[in-house]
Amino acid sequence: MGKNKKKTKAEKRQQRLQKAKQWLTTYTGSPKHIVRGYRKKFSVDAICAVYELQILGCEFTQEYLDALKHNEELRLKQRAAEKQKKLKQEFNDRYPDSDDRFFFIAGYTSGGAPYGTTWEEMGMEPYGSLPSEFDSDDELC
Repeated sequence: MGKNKKKTKAEKRQQRLQKAKQWLTTYTGSPKHIVRGYRKKFSVDAICAVYELQILGCEFTQEYLDALKHNEELRLKQRAAEKQKKLKQEFNDRYPDSDDRFFFIAGYTSGGAPYGTTWEEMGMEPYGSLPSEFDSDDELC
């Protein structure tokens, strides 16, 4: 037997649309929440759900589509900000002796000012290029 090939996006969509035709006939929820039901059932984002439901014959108002796109953009921005915050926190946990100005804080003067090796001396930017173990190939869905 040969290896199982991964399905392409188009193949996955075709299969999902075939299942969705059957799902639409048995959908018992409110027509108001059909997008939410589709998203949960088929694990897709809101934009994809609306697009596929339109292919299947559902109609949506332009105001609804605009609001949906706006909310989805906000959600993606928030998700990216949370991911960046998490990466910075992991970096700070791993390298506690650094901050925005110093790569390594060797100590503090009697007045409380830090001294040590700066990011410029290391030829790096603070948080500009996190170490490779924090690089992620995960893309937003």
